[in-house]
Amino acid sequence: MKKLDFWKSDAFLGVALAIMIFVAAYGDLVQSLERKAYDLGVRAASRVPSDKIAVIAIDEQSIANIGRWPWPRDVHAKMTDILAAANAKVIANGTFFFEPQLDPGLVYINKLLDLYAKSTPQLPVSLVGPGAASAAASTGESAVPDLAQFGTLLGEAEQALNTDRKLADSFKRAGNVLLPMMFQQLTEPQGNPDKSLPDFLIKNSVTAKPAPEDALPLPGLLPLYPIPALGAQAAAIGHLNAWNDVDGAVRTEPLLIRHYDRYFPSLSVMIAMRSLNLTATDVKPGFGESVQVGKLRIRTDPALRMYTFFYSDHDNRPAFSIDSFFDVYSGKIPAAKYRDKIVLIGPTAAGLGASQVTPISPATPPVLTMAHAVSSILGEHFFVVPTWG
Repeated sequence: MKKLDFWKSDAFLGVALAIMIFVAAYGDLVQSLERKAYDLGVRAASRVPSDKIAVIAIDEQSIANIGRWPWPRDVHAKMTDILAAANAKVIANGTFFFEPQLDPGLVYINKLLDLYAKSTPQLPVSLVGPGAASAAASTGESAVPDLAQFGTLLGEAEQALNTDRKLADSFKRAGNVLLPMMFQQLTEPQGNPDKSLPDFLIKNSVTAKPAPEDALPLPGLLPLYPIPALGAQAAAIGHLNAWNDVDGAVRTEPLLIRHYDRYFPSLSVMIAMRSLNLTATDVKPGFGESVQVGKLRIRTDPALRMYTFFYSDHDNRPAFSIDSFFDVYSGKIPAAKYRDKIVLIGPTAAGLGASQVTPISPATPPVLTMAHAVSSILGEHFFVVPTWG
């Protein structure tokens, strides 16, 4: 009789319910409900986003007016010059410059320049390229001016068609342009790297004492990064890898990714760092719990992922200022608007990169996700999951 009473007692019911909840907590249903509850909590929370952040969108209007994507890189150079002249604090261009952009005509121009140099070895070096005609005329040689003018035109054509050089020169003049890199795989390495990384990329990494095994940042393999001509002129380079939950949504950002013995900060971290006049040496990992950027302490999960604060729109206005690339490029929007601003340039047009599911929208352009992340870092507005959770 006593045994029967136990099975009917409140104690048994409580133990049974506890076991059921414990088992269900690891099931898809409860975890899905937990993610939905988290998203509701994010939308219900209220914070004021940084007014220092401005987004320049590569949108449908810009594509229609400037031309099909990808654009010639002198377009990006002109935009960089516009923003630099307006004294923007930081210019972060989210476009991937992983391959040289060779105009088909440039290939032939370079071949003609090589042929010209070989066929006129008797001419001084000063006669090859811009200014050759006037230099040749001063020698008094009648046949030289025609050849020199030909070389001058070839040199001018090469200058006009080499848009990579134009963009690199623009980055160098600005001195505050940040670019993205990507890791093709977020998996542990099985051996040694295929090749060493270039110096311009290494200087954007963080070294630290070995991390505990239970507090390792995400590993990254097969990095893609800007071509040397552009990467060497970038003020900083950061990774643009997103972390997707099992439901495909982006709620966190890996602030550091581990590539063998080096740690590469995200582009958002580098943008915040640069806006505070800091360098990569001021980014310090607190393995398992946080990342320090100067005096800012960004709390994270054990893998150094930040739970980004996603700011809601208010009064039918977006959380961040968003302008069309073409409107800025054409002068419709005065560049003075971006004085002392952190300017993020990236695609929002359909078909130019995959949009992301976030707690506030099922289709957030990555450049806007980055805006939320940068503001979260600067305002220390991130969410923190307690260890007991």
